[in-house]
Amino acid sequence: MRTLVPEELVGQFFGVGSLSETDPAAAKDYVSKIALPYAFQLPSHPEEDMIRQIGSLVDGYENAGGFTLDIDMYTFREIVGNDSPIIFDRLCARGLYEMIDETKYSYFKTQQTAPATMCFSIRDSNGQQLISKRMCFFFVKLLSRLAQGQVELLTKHCIKIILSQDDPALGFLIQALENTTETDLTPWEIVQSTDRVFPKEVIPSYHYCDDWRTLRKDERYLLWESKPKIIHIDLLTYPVDIDSEQAEAINAFLESGGGLALGILPNRDDAFSGPIQEILEKNLENALAGFKRVGVHMELLKECCMVSTQCGLLRASPDLARRLHIESNSFPEIFKRVVKALIQ
Repeated sequence: MRTLVPEELVGQFFGVGSLSETDPAAAKDYVSKIALPYAFQLPSHPEEDMIRQIGSLVDGYENAGGFTLDIDMYTFREIVGNDSPIIFDRLCARGLYEMIDETKYSYFKTQQTAPATMCFSIRDSNGQQLISKRMCFFFVKLLSRLAQGQVELLTKHCIKIILSQDDPALGFLIQALENTTETDLTPWEIVQSTDRVFPKEVIPSYHYCDDWRTLRKDERYLLWESKPKIIHIDLLTYPVDIDSEQAEAINAFLESGGGLALGILPNRDDAFSGPIQEILEKNLENALAGFKRVGVHMELLKECCMVSTQCGLLRASPDLARRLHIESNSFPEIFKRVVKALIQ
């Protein structure tokens, strides 16, 4: 099966989403010019926090002093009993609306928070986390409607949409499930529910910023046995240190059409000890050699990888973010050169 990563985007820059800019027009100046433009987030504006963005779509959400949400039966029915698309308010998604002017993009990436992170991050007014099958179903429905709303909004402005679900709290939620007997929600059910959020019109993508190597529960690799998608992993904090069994699971994932966004560039100014392109080449050599060493097939990787920072650029200066985007036009050639040397 042909990989979900379009041929034109192999080795190109995959923007995670967050930037430290305050002015969306300043960010758009460089984000709109790369091979994969994206709906960036500006968390310097509190409304653009990834939890607040989603919470603002639900009546009864309160973020003063913490993220709280009490769901009565009327709110529950309003969300789950309705299939109509919904969309962010402009103040909650400045980057999204800034990017959709008269430009027609060939490819465009957008993102939204995943159900697991919403369940883990929000509590009711009694301080209880919303970890249950009922609330997982609630957030899957809410986020499915939001995903469809993003598709409807963006279809007029781009030919192909990559929709990424951002799920930093999945690992924490799994730990919480292991420490309670009050719910029969399982990690695999969460993964399947997350996959159901993706509309059929998009190229699915997923961002997990914790230790990707340890996501195995009940004899399943939660990342590699899920629906094929472009998965972003942090390879600086969590380098390739896996056994041959997981390597074969990755091979099967890639053979089924999945792809990788390799988080191999730092996301802080003080982590750059030299030119961006030199650091990229060195880190790319280390990461791909690591995959090759454990048995991940280079012939698969050469067709299905993009290049990224280890996580979002909130901790990077606007100057570094700008330079990363500008210099990204050289990334595919570096990627091809490194892959060719490893295959020979």
